[in-house]
Amino acid sequence: MTADVSVDPAGRAGLSPPAATLGRLGRAGGLLMISDGTVTPMLEYLTGERLTTSGLSHSEMPAHSADAVALGSPADCTLIRRTTDLVGAETGALYVRASSVVAVDVLPSALGRDLLHTREPIGRLMRRHRVESRREHVRWAVHDEPEGAVRASRRYRIIVGGIPALLIDESFSAACFETNG
Repeated sequence: MTADVSVDPAGRAGLSPPAATLGRLGRAGGLLMISDGTVTPMLEYLTGERLTTSGLSHSEMPAHSADAVALGSPADCTLIRRTTDLVGAETGALYVRASSVVAVDVLPSALGRDLLHTREPIGRLMRRHRVESRREHVRWAVHDEPEGAVRASRRYRIIVGGIPALLIDESFSAACFETNG
């Protein structure tokens, strides 16, 4: 069974998935999914290990692509797609597959440079650069996996200075929800 919940583009309706959907992830997993804060430190706490990126790639995006339109940033912004896996630094376990549309011109220049030239997760970079932001959730889904495991995904926009700066799609592996109560 898959439960999928979407919110309207302005982020006003359905700000949280139904409790029954989140309950399948455990309390900590549910909090992870509805959080409007940086996910990296929460995942590090839940998994018990430092996270690092694996398979990081960047590519330019056309302004007319569906994801660019979904981001809703100004039309003249430079758009980059950043894809990566977040894995355990010690175990190599895959925890999150992430794809981000980044409106580079909306971000402080030092953060934009770091996003393109370091392997650090976006959340860690935003904290390092002290970028104030808020998240607008767009979609959540909880998926059943073989042998009773549960996997979840979500999409959200990160707003910086009142302007949509990033559109992030995250797919969390079942390992994120196995031991978090």
